Amino acid sequence: MDEQRKELDPELVCTCNDLYVDDIQDALRLGEREYKDIFSIHEMAPRCCGCIDHVLQLRRDWESE
Repeated sequence: MDEQRKELDPELVCTCNDLYVDDIQDALRLGEREYKDIFSIHEMAPRCCGCIDHVLQLRRDWESE
């Protein structure tokens, strides 16, 4: 995880895959809920898993709306 890069772009969730908040929300709209599945729908896979907390928080936020 490139923390400096992530700080520069608050919409960036995963610096390993260039996965953004919009990408996560798209996966959630399509019914994906599991961490790996959210990546898989974009033909990506988690690498360092440094973004897991951020992804899961976005999922919790999504589910509470």
